This record gives sequence, C-alpha cells and structure tokens, in this order.
Amino acid sequence: MQKQVQYGLMIFTLCLGLQLTADAQDITYGLKVGALYNMPSYGNKAVSNSESKFGIQAGVFARTSEKLYLQGELSFSTFKSKYAFQQQNHNPTFYQLNLPIQLGYKIVETEQMNLRASVGPQVNYNLKKVNATSNTNFNTFTYDGVVNIGTDINRFTVDLRYNHSVNKTSKALDSRDRIVGLSVGYKF
Repeated sequence: MQKQVQYGLMIFTLCLGLQLTADAQDITYGLKVGALYNMPSYGNKAVSNSESKFGIQAGVFARTSEKLYLQGELSFSTFKSKYAFQQQNHNPTFYQLNLPIQLGYKIVETEQMNLRASVGPQVNYNLKKVNATSNTNFNTFTYDGVVNIGTDINRFTVDLRYNHSVNKTSKALDSRDRIVGLSVGYKF
C-alpha cells in the first residue's frame, strides 16, 4: 500500500509539473480510441504456446501547440494474453490505466495538417489483480518506453505507437509487454 501511495505522489507531481509548464502555452485537448496488439515476451523457458492478442484503448490527451511539444494522456486499455506455464494454460485479461508523457516534434506543419513524432515514458496501473501463475500475480505497476508517429488533419488525429516494457510485468514468467497501438482522435 505504501508503494502505491509513493507512485500516486510521483504521478501527481509529474502532472502538476506538466500543468505549470502548460500554463504559459496554448493547449490542445482531445479524445482518442483505438486498437492494441499485445506481443508479450517471456524469458522463462517453462512458458510455451504464447500468443499475441488484440485489445482496445480509449482516453484523453493534452498537447502544447509549439513545434517542439509536450503531450500527456490518460487512457484506459484492456487486452488479453495467452500462454502455457508448467502444463497449465493461462488466458489473463488486463484492465489498465495508462499515463504516457511524450516529448514530440512536428516534422511537417501546415494549417491543415501536421506530421509529428514523439517519445517518452509511460506508467501502467493494473486495475485488478491478474494471475501470472497459480501462485503469483502480474505486477500492479509497470513502466514502458513509448515511440509514436502521428498526424493531425484539421481536428482529427491518427497515431501509431509502440510500447516496450522497461520493467518485468511478471518476475516468475520473466515477461515484458510489447504493444503496438493504432488510434484515432478528435481535438477540441
């Protein structure tokens, strides 16, 4: 419980810093929805028959308007995994809150559209406990590195993103998530 409070304070401090930075700049807000493709990797040799699975995501974002921009998001995602561990099949479903913070650059910028690229960290919080093995759970908090390429056409956005786990999602499985996401959005 104490670790969760520490993580919550870190997220709050990060969001506060973003808000203070953003006060002096124009901010664009929007909504986004999309599909995910989870391709977990397992270092534990006892894991077999792993399969990649699709999922969905939905959330909100805020982006500064400069050529070199900062973008924060809060999204909900759900996706599945499938694998066998010690002759036992597992099909966990994940329900996560995701908080990516990205630093980006608008490669092409016109009045009608822009092409942009960004990178940054992401914090993931599993909303419910998920069994990794018969006697261990997946980690409640995980951290990803994010690489994103996107475009804005008038008020619509399209983003292609790759997330790679920085820490293990399960120590017992020696697992990491690798997720590709495609989302569409609308800016207000």
